[in-house]
Order: sequence, then structure tokens, then C-alpha cells
Amino acid sequence: MALNHEHPLSPDSGSESQAAQTAAQSMSGARRAALLAAVGAGALALCKLILFFMTGSMVVALSAWDSTLDVCVSALNQKVIHYARQRPDTNHPYGHGKAESMAALAQGALILGGAVLIIISSGQKLWEDLHGQPTPMGHSWTTAAFFIIAAAASVIITRGLKRASEKYNSPALAADSEHYRTDVIANLASAISIAAIAMTGKSWLDPLLAGVFAINIGWGGFKLLSTSINELLDHDLPDHFKEEVLKVIGECNALIIDVHNFRGRRSGHKYFFDFHVTLPAELDFRLVHEITESIEKRIEDKFDADVVVHADPAEDTPGKIRTAPGVHRTLHAATKT
Repeated sequence: MALNHEHPLSPDSGSESQAAQTAAQSMSGARRAALLAAVGAGALALCKLILFFMTGSMVVALSAWDSTLDVCVSALNQKVIHYARQRPDTNHPYGHGKAESMAALAQGALILGGAVLIIISSGQKLWEDLHGQPTPMGHSWTTAAFFIIAAAASVIITRGLKRASEKYNSPALAADSEHYRTDVIANLASAISIAAIAMTGKSWLDPLLAGVFAINIGWGGFKLLSTSINELLDHDLPDHFKEEVLKVIGECNALIIDVHNFRGRRSGHKYFFDFHVTLPAELDFRLVHEITESIEKRIEDKFDADVVVHADPAEDTPGKIRTAPGVHRTLHAATKT
């Protein structure tokens, strides 16, 4: 069999160059989104720390810790995204995409751990306030007004990160977006809580509400941990996503009789698929190769995926039992060519 020595200016070479350029643009855009989020979170964190020292409020302390964590995570995501989107190498033939899932896992652990610490601190302060050692809160209305402004800023950051995570298919940015989304709720709840404390004069409401908010934030951290662990353990893809991929396969060529042993997983921003297609047994080997190549190219372009397709000849006896794991789907009726 003759070897195919590609010319440097061949179409395949140009396609690889275009793919590399697209990947570089994706990485640059994702890192820029993480940087902008870090700057916004940094400004909010600084203001909240100042308010905490002015008021001594546990609600403010919780929010200040949360924003400080946002700064650290958004800054770290820049480095993680850069590493995760490097091209595969000798030591990492499947790429570095799982670095993003690992970053999301660390973020979930930090969120959950910090929430636990705030719950413990709030419990201690609540005990003190209920046993004759209340701590008065100052600047209540100023603090409430600030949290309304902070909620509006968090909405802007959340929407920006959400758009970027979908555009660049980044788990790290998606995790960051989810975290900022909880910030919106937390900031609005903080404003309402501080206003309620100012109107009632009951200082014990501060640690009580801080504990409730911490439980909500901790639950978000737990869900983030769960999602990240699933990705690291190559959990199956959602059914609706697999259906979308199967639909694309069916549209590639009317000669594809069925798809079987279909498997998929996600590694950071990239997907990996491997599956078998059944084709008419009388097809020429070259035509079979062209069909499988077209399937791989179509899915790679649409889903930013690494695809392996194996072709099987159709058998005269119907109802062959497929025992390997994966989805099995009939696409077109078998036809003679």
C-alpha cells in the first residue's frame, strides 16, 4: 500500500492550519472572559471587605469571602484554559481538556469548604447574640444599597461568562458563571436581610441569615463537585446531546443503515466519540472510506470533537445482537447498490 505523503500546501495542511487558528482564537476569547470576570469580582470584593470592617456583619463577611474566591478562581481559570486548550502531545495524546474539569472540581471544593466555615462562624455569633452579647450593625442602609448595586454588577458578569462558556465550550467558565449566578441571588438576599435588620433592630438575624445563605452557596458547590467528578470519570453524555449527534450522522449519507456501539464522553471543552456504522456489504472499500471520513469531518466541525468511526458490512441475516455498550440506532433501510 502506498503511503500518502502530504504536500505542505495541500488542502489537509490548510485545514489543520485553520483549525489551529480557530483553537487559538477560542483560547484567547475564553481567557479574556476570565480576566474581565476577575477584574469585576476584584472590585466587588474590595468594597465588601471595607464594608465588613465597617459593619462587622456576618452577611457581609460571607459575601466578601465569596467575591474574594471569585477573584482567585477567575484568575486561575486564565491559566487553566490556556493549558487545557494546548494541542495533544506525546504524553497527552487525548489533549489536556480535563484540566478544566479539575479546575471546576477545585472550585466546587473551595465553595463547599468556605460555606461550611461560614456556617460554623455564624452559629457561634448567633449563640453570642442570643445569650446577651449582641453586636450592633452600623451603616445598615448604606450597606443594603451597595448590595443592590453589587447584584446588578453580578448580573452583567454572569451573562458575559455564560455567553463565553457556550461560545468556547468551557466547563471552567460555565462553573464560574454558575457561581456568579448564585452571587446575584446572594447579593439581593443580603440587601433585603440587612434592611430587615435595620428596621427591626434584631442583630441575631444577621448570623442566622448568613448561615441560611451559606447553605445555599454550599449546595451550589456540591452540585459543581458532582458535575466535575462525572466528567473526570467519563460519565455518559446527556441523551438529548447524543440524539443531536446521531441526527447529524444520519444526515451524512443515505447508505448508512444503522449506528451501533455509539459512545461519547467529554474532556473539558472537547468531545470524544467512537461508534460503528453498518453499510451495504457490496460497497467498494474506497467508497466506505470516503463515507466514514465524511462522518468524522462533519462531527468534528460541528461539535469540536475527536471521532473514530468503524464500518461494518450489512449481513444477510437480520437482527444481529450487539453486545458492546453504547447506543444502537437504525437510520436507513438497507438498499442494494
